[in-house]
Amino acid sequence: MENQPKNLQVLLLKDQWLLAKVEEIEGVEFGDPDCILTEPLAINGTSLSDWIPFADTKEIVIRSSDILTFMEPGKELLASYYSYKPIEPEILTE
Repeated sequence: MENQPKNLQVLLLKDQWLLAKVEEIEGVEFGDPDCILTEPLAINGTSLSDWIPFADTKEIVIRSSDILTFMEPGKELLASYYSYKPIEPEILTE
């Protein structure tokens, strides 16, 4: 697909669909985490939400064996990805 971020994939984990940039880590021991997911978003029907909303960092390391399947996102999902704007938490100043 044109203008698609490199390595952007739709992933199925046990019971969750995610949209994330995926990078493989070379040279790790079998069973150790070997994939970096960058800016993972949960796919909820036709909407996206932050998969790790409680953390400032938007990278997480997982085992590739936890990914059941993966595929390139379709046009509608890409449009949602490009228009996704996380809701900023309110900061109390008092």
